[in-house]
Amino acid sequence: MMIHVKLIANYRDALPPEAKHGVVELDVPDGTTVYEAISRFDIPLNDESVIVLNGLTVDMNTPLKEGDMVTAFSAIAGG
Repeated sequence: MMIHVKLIANYRDALPPEAKHGVVELDVPDGTTVYEAISRFDIPLNDESVIVLNGLTVDMNTPLKEGDMVTAFSAIAGG
């Protein structure tokens, strides 16, 4: 099934060259979780990151569906 992963700001550097506008399309097996999809990328998977599914905060073990968008960005902000 096809899903999309969007990495924002400094996380974009972890995307492959074929990514467009910070988004890459992935073909993943049925039953793939948010964690399994996002762990392919070299980004922090702790409190440093905000990871959402279709704009909503979910458990990282949530299974994905066709067309889902997983988005990740840094939770650390300057001020």
